[in-house]
Amino acid sequence: MADGVLIGEICRRTGCTPRTIRHYEAEGLLAPVATTPGGRKIYGEEAVSIFHTAQVLKRIGYSIKDIRGILSLTKSENTKGKKLTRKLRKMLSSSISQIQSEIELLTATHGKISDLLEKTKNCEGCGPQTVPPVESSETCARLGYFLEGFILTLRNKMI
Repeated sequence: MADGVLIGEICRRTGCTPRTIRHYEAEGLLAPVATTPGGRKIYGEEAVSIFHTAQVLKRIGYSIKDIRGILSLTKSENTKGKKLTRKLRKMLSSSISQIQSEIELLTATHGKISDLLEKTKNCEGCGPQTVPPVESSETCARLGYFLEGFILTLRNKMI
């Protein structure tokens, strides 16, 4: 058998399924280096590293097409052993900006949800059958406006 790893070993090392490996192969992210006489595919030792890289890029929002492009840039004879190309640096810089925006949105969302949770801690007993005191009615009205604004903010950020 040629040097390399079988699909089961990649799955064991990465925690993925054979179906995921086959999908990545079909998308051009992974390629077998050989085939056994029985028809089993053998992947290079770098397959695990490529898989992990693809998973990270996918998690931060890159499409399969973008991942394929990044992987091909890093394998290209024009970039091997040299600094990353401007195109790759531009893509990575854009990712940093997107991640920072997401962090800011999540931080703001966390703060608003925490505020809402704090403001509603005394509302557990409230319901349509109970008439809250005047102070509670004002709080409920403010929470209603707050919640409407919060939902609109989330919708606008997600669109």
